[in-house]
Amino acid sequence: MLNPRDRKGRLDIDRRLKSLFDPTQRALSPMAIERKFSGITAITKKWLAAGEGERVDFKRSVEGLQTDDLVAFANMKEGGTILLGVTEQAQPDGSQIGLVVGCDITDGAVLQILNKAISCIPPVPMKIFAENMADKPFLRVQVIASDSRPHSTPKGVYCRRDGSRNRPLHPTELLEIFLTNEGRVFAERFQESAAKIIDGLDDLEASLDKRIQSIGDQLGWAEFKVGDTEDTVDTILALVRGLGDDTADISSRLRSLFRQDNRDDPVRAKSRAAFLDRVKKQLAEDPDLVAAIRKGPVSLKVTGRGMDELDEKDVNGVISEAMASLGKHAATESE
Repeated sequence: MLNPRDRKGRLDIDRRLKSLFDPTQRALSPMAIERKFSGITAITKKWLAAGEGERVDFKRSVEGLQTDDLVAFANMKEGGTILLGVTEQAQPDGSQIGLVVGCDITDGAVLQILNKAISCIPPVPMKIFAENMADKPFLRVQVIASDSRPHSTPKGVYCRRDGSRNRPLHPTELLEIFLTNEGRVFAERFQESAAKIIDGLDDLEASLDKRIQSIGDQLGWAEFKVGDTEDTVDTILALVRGLGDDTADISSRLRSLFRQDNRDDPVRAKSRAAFLDRVKKQLAEDPDLVAAIRKGPVSLKVTGRGMDELDEKDVNGVISEAMASLGKHAATESE
């Protein structure tokens, strides 16, 4: 079985995340609970009425919470909620709803939960709320959608929610999580780094040229040395640009893979959101452009960082959304 502690860089991530849940800082502290509610919140009422499923789980006590419960929700795209101090109650139609029975909400109980979250690899991010303080207090553990997926139990078990139960992740599912959360991040960062190296080498080339020219003016061998230096720098630049081209090819292949499989693409979503903000701002400042778009099809040339992530359909969708937002804003102001 794969030991997640052998993964490169995982220990550094462990240390950073453990600092968020350090028992020496949060034990016996009321700050361990994000907030306390005298009654039951609307979102919790919704979960109680819906019953257990992919987004929510019930546990009668804090002791019933296991690390695989935390890991299963942390490996889901939208996270999940665990209600401690809640049990299932059968209905006449055969369905199951949540029944609040209450549980221990002391700092000691909260510390147990935090310790279980810390023991996961990497630790599971979450928030803890206390509800129904005026009657039968219970805890709502909100497992946050994690950017550090996949998570495993201390024994190296990777799992996810499947209906109202936890099940092990299939190898293909595990691979998909790695590709989604690490492959694109690597490609994006590598491309940015290659661009910075090229810019830096351009500056270095100019600086070396000036420096050697200055020395050459004094010693009389500038032409020979400058020529050698330019050849060397040109060779390095060619290699780095080659890396940039290779990185662009990798990004293009990954982009096609994400679109073909209709996967959630965080880089594409980020580029779309940034482009939407730019379009909204430009439309707000340019009434002539708004009028032209409303009259009929307009040919627009879109450039800028991240625009290679968007296709024509994305661009048209962003423009339509920005125009709709502008109309709503105008209607609100008129009122």
